Amino acid sequence: MASEHIWVLLQTKGKTFKVLSDPEKGIIEVINEKGEILIRKTNLSKRQVETVERNFLYHIAKKMNGRAQGKTPENSDPFDPMII
Repeated sequence: MASEHIWVLLQTKGKTFKVLSDPEKGIIEVINEKGEILIRKTNLSKRQVETVERNFLYHIAKKMNGRAQGKTPENSDPFDPMII
């Protein structure tokens, strides 16, 4: 798949999840260490998948990279998808 994107999501308890997204097919999947699909969203628009990818990379990757959070339009929203 040319449009498929794959990330590894590291959890605090040492678990790792694989996140697959494909904007062209409108699919997002979260797969656990055993290869079981935990979350599968289908029939999403290309824009919906790209928005999830952008938010995932911004909110998760910054914590792994240790990037400082500055005042930009992308991070002016106080919503944190990792807080339930």
